[in-house]
Amino acid sequence: MKRDIITILLALISVASQAQTKVNIHGICESDAKSISIMKNMDGSGGQDSVAVTNGKWEYMKELPADVYTLLFISDVKAKQAKQEDVIVVMADSIPTEIDLTTGTVKGSKASEAMNATWKELFASMKNDNGLAAVQQMRKAVLDNTDSMLPVVFVPMMYKGLTYPELQKIFRPGAPYENHPAMKEAKEHMSQIQEAYQKERQELLQSQKARAVGNKFTDIAMNDTTGRERRLSEWCGKGRYVLIDFWASWCGPCRAEMPNVTACYEKYHAKGLDIVAISFDTNKEAWLRAINTMKMPWVHLSDLAGWNSLGAKTYDIKGIPANILLDGEGNIIDNDLRDYMLEEKLAEIFGE
Repeated sequence: MKRDIITILLALISVASQAQTKVNIHGICESDAKSISIMKNMDGSGGQDSVAVTNGKWEYMKELPADVYTLLFISDVKAKQAKQEDVIVVMADSIPTEIDLTTGTVKGSKASEAMNATWKELFASMKNDNGLAAVQQMRKAVLDNTDSMLPVVFVPMMYKGLTYPELQKIFRPGAPYENHPAMKEAKEHMSQIQEAYQKERQELLQSQKARAVGNKFTDIAMNDTTGRERRLSEWCGKGRYVLIDFWASWCGPCRAEMPNVTACYEKYHAKGLDIVAISFDTNKEAWLRAINTMKMPWVHLSDLAGWNSLGAKTYDIKGIPANILLDGEGNIIDNDLRDYMLEEKLAEIFGE
């Protein structure tokens, strides 16, 4: 496992960003420090720099060339100890950044803070033989910072371990690294998965008549969160678009997808979108707690029968998350829209 982490660290090679960047970085360090060493890019390909320390304080303001995207900082005092974990790593972005070299903390852009946390986790995992923690940290850093160049650092090393929805999020249209050469293999990998997914999805739509595009929805009755029996027909076929969303509180991928569903609901509810969620839970308390915790302000139904749910049987649901999109007449117009696919479909419908 240590060897794997070392390989990851050695693989953090320099790649070019899209434009020159003016950085504004300042911080504090040990009182007896005289200078701060700065490495441009993790492999040093951008060269090195240094700044003087005055009474434990220092400042680094510079316009960096296009091929510098990360910066590594260490004081001359810490450098004598030759411990890589004492190095602070941030993104070379235009957000003002504050670095405390005595505590190893960073206050700056979300991407810089995530970059430094991930760097530290990599070294911690080497000591603890816990490579999984490092991979999880890298995954989180990437998925939380798709608006920066941070994914270029880690995705080329870990893309084969990412799920299709994760790759979709990373390669969202307009991402700053969308056409970056270092992401080419990962992007091709996603395209292959996407092709297989679309083929499987078409086969699914053709084989499951209850969910086939063009069919009318099938009405079913279930209890809402208060225990009152409700029917899908109370919302479906009433002139508004309806997303029937199949999920469960215990389903990790469902919970991961929920922020995207929430964003779409908030954006399009006033324009004509309703959501009716059908849960495959068996524990009512867990079901209600998840609805409250994740702030899901739409209609919720469940018979608390798990995979024996009437929703699963009626619509032949074999896996969740899953969904069915209906038009205002109650006709099925699409299935299993996740991540950017849901947003794109709704934008197409509502003219956004």
